[in-house]
Amino acid sequence: MRAGMLAFCLGIWLFSRVPVLPPWPVSNVVWLLLLVAVLLPSLWWWLPVNRWRLPLLTGLALILGLVWCWLHAVRQLEQQLPRELEGVDFWGAGQIVSLPSPRGQFQQFELTLKSVCFRLHPRDCPPSTGGSETANSAVAATSAAAATSAAAAKMAGARITLNEYTGLTLWPGEHWRFRVRLNRPHGFANPGGYDFEAALFQRGIIARGYVRDTVFNERLTAAGPGLQSARAGLRARLYQQAATLTHRGVLSALILGDRDGVSAAQWQLLTQTGTNHLLVISGLHVGFVAMTAYALVNLLVRLLPALLLWLPAQHYGALAAITAALVYSALAGFSLPTQRALVMVLVLMSGQLLGRRFMPSYSLLLAATLVLLLAPMSVTQAGFWLSFTAVGALLFAFTGYRRAPAEQGAGLSRRGLWSRSWGRSWQQSGRDVWFRWLQPQWTVSLGLLLPLLLWTGQVSLISPLVNVLAIPLVSLLIVPLALLGALLLVSLPALASGPLWLADRLLAWLFTGLDIAAGLGPALWQPAPPTALTMVLAMLAVLLMLAPRGLVPGRTSWLLPLCLFAPLLWPADRPRPAPGEAQLQFLDVGQGLAVVVHTRHHHLVFDTGPALGPQFDTGRAVITPYLRMRDVRQLDMLIISHWHQDHSGGAASVMAQFPVRQRLAGGAMAGGAVAGSAMAGTAAEPGFERCRAGQRWRWDGVDFEILHPATDVYRGENNNACVLLITAGSQRALLTGDIEQAAEHDLLRRYSREPAALRADILQAAHHGSASSSSPAFVQTVQPTLTVVSAGYRNRFDHPAPDVVQRLRANGSVVCETPRTGAVQIELGAADGPRLSATHRQRYRRFWHNIPPNDYGKVATVSAGGDICGRDRDGGWLVDAADNSVFHSGDCDCH
Repeated sequence: MRAGMLAFCLGIWLFSRVPVLPPWPVSNVVWLLLLVAVLLPSLWWWLPVNRWRLPLLTGLALILGLVWCWLHAVRQLEQQLPRELEGVDFWGAGQIVSLPSPRGQFQQFELTLKSVCFRLHPRDCPPSTGGSETANSAVAATSAAAATSAAAAKMAGARITLNEYTGLTLWPGEHWRFRVRLNRPHGFANPGGYDFEAALFQRGIIARGYVRDTVFNERLTAAGPGLQSARAGLRARLYQQAATLTHRGVLSALILGDRDGVSAAQWQLLTQTGTNHLLVISGLHVGFVAMTAYALVNLLVRLLPALLLWLPAQHYGALAAITAALVYSALAGFSLPTQRALVMVLVLMSGQLLGRRFMPSYSLLLAATLVLLLAPMSVTQAGFWLSFTAVGALLFAFTGYRRAPAEQGAGLSRRGLWSRSWGRSWQQSGRDVWFRWLQPQWTVSLGLLLPLLLWTGQVSLISPLVNVLAIPLVSLLIVPLALLGALLLVSLPALASGPLWLADRLLAWLFTGLDIAAGLGPALWQPAPPTALTMVLAMLAVLLMLAPRGLVPGRTSWLLPLCLFAPLLWPADRPRPAPGEAQLQFLDVGQGLAVVVHTRHHHLVFDTGPALGPQFDTGRAVITPYLRMRDVRQLDMLIISHWHQDHSGGAASVMAQFPVRQRLAGGAMAGGAVAGSAMAGTAAEPGFERCRAGQRWRWDGVDFEILHPATDVYRGENNNACVLLITAGSQRALLTGDIEQAAEHDLLRRYSREPAALRADILQAAHHGSASSSSPAFVQTVQPTLTVVSAGYRNRFDHPAPDVVQRLRANGSVVCETPRTGAVQIELGAADGPRLSATHRQRYRRFWHNIPPNDYGKVATVSAGGDICGRDRDGGWLVDAADNSVFHSGDCDCH
């Protein structure tokens, strides 16, 4: 049975590594799944017990896992937004199924679609009965439009994420009809980066977009009783009651799993100290709540003997534990971490109810199987591996541990002999504290060492010591007080302030202690990325160190694990460019620019991408993980081409994580500030030297030269951007920032006597491929063989301009657009170079990734069914941009 469950989980994991789904429809996959599901129990009962039974059944369980994940993926991909509807306005009716999340200038929420409609006016849409409009006069005129409408019909029941900018009053459970504009999920794709598309696919999100501003957006039905509505009501009461509390956002996270109120600084401190798992509704809290309910009810029932005539006390406790875990998980909206914890509680308590004691390995595998049965794509998330690894480490370290009888007897006799000896009592008490509390913390920290290194690239050094104090403070005091306050908010609001205030004070002490602990010394260990052999040796070391007593013989059983850990402390040297060669990594940062240049012993960052809000910038989310993955310890130079937000937004985060030996910056002398930092960031800012034409340096046989700007200061920030030429042997790369045609003409004029000085094999398309840059004369002079365009997916600026792409290709250049390729890695100076060595989306492709075709287009200019537009004094007018029809409407607005 355990082998079968393990094979099922392995099959799901293996299918999650598939780059492209086999082209089978859902019906065929369903028949295959049914066939395997029938064969598995049939062979179990009819196949005689012999040496072939276990391998055959294990193989069938593996196939069952593969097909189950396949079915889940095919069904979700069939619901995905048709490409023809990306960037197109249409009506979407559905139910709000999440808490609206405030995000600065907008609020974000999830909507389950019931129907979509392509007519111009919502009154012409059919009633929202769960289907989609499959025919209309405006759209169904062509076969392509009919195909689009048929594909849209499959979107019924799908979940989308919407941003709303006008401040509508939204409540979970309400049914709305919105005018929406959607795109397929599309995230950054970089080495060492986070797979945002996998997270959205795991949550069932098939599209992301925003609500169009029009008075025709309408609430169809009010919110009825439901889980999300109840959570929203509790959050509203919490924020109203706790308006004077300092950490009401953290209290909301502990009660409801709502992390929006936790600031970026608080998350950074929690990450440094390894305690971020405590400030959300994690499996640890669900387990504590369940075990507390079990203990209390088990004790109280014993005081009422009449109840024991019906069920044993343990059964009452098990039912109470399941109920408490279920209620607490419901408060968190049944998020993935709480689902895992709830399944574990169900597995353990079912053993109590059935009067059976399951083997620990059986319980762990059964819980993992049930979790993957409900959500197969959770296998792609770090939380799945971290939670089950932590539980597995505890089970492995403590299951079966028994002291020898002689040792127990000796302990009893010693306790009798030294019962009045304070020294012996303190020694015994210390040993009990170690085995009951400190050793589990050490076990979990050691067990999570390798998963944390693989998923995050860093481990908190002070986490075991901090968690020894933080776990009881949060789980035994803060969480019960917060839950008591929430219960009183619903029943007796006047009494809720006391527990909430006390929980807030304890949180203040907790954060003060964490801040002191983080300031004592290096809190995070960030080793070089380990090789496969290093990971195998370290895994063996962890198993030996966690093994129960007696499994590893010898008085120095710690010596072998320490030797096996040595390669992790002194990793092997990573491949680096040879002398005279350079490697360029054009990172995927959306509508921005970030390029990292590596030579043999030096590293340069050219621009740092955008900041997309107060809590997110590509310096922290993209550049820092990539540099850690490459084992970069310091930057030799940071160049900010100019101070526009899409080029400098991540600068503060990069400088906070890595020491920088030299800083250059372009832009006008009265430039803007570094986004997200406290600097008044101009090119003349202390610490940044203004880049000027003629600056040169040489690293490891590779030459670098600033070509622009010269002494003049241009109007506008773009034309004052730094232009960097990199030369490795006879091969060259030109990084142009956001210069436009005026700066290009200046470069052509200054190098008119030696136009070969501007020629380059690799070109970064200026200003994200804008039509205001890459003039015909400039492209003809540079003559690139490869051009990289760094732009956002379906960006609103229509970058890159089709004319620019056509011009580059006409001049013999291959064009790589980061929305399609992800990060682009180029080798410069090699004998067979310049060479495009990797594009991230192609190398690490998975079936859920959105890889647009060559002609994927940008933002649509014509809405499906036309645009809503026009207003005069007598009322509004609806103008159908598709067929020029005009008709009157008394409540029209122009948007």
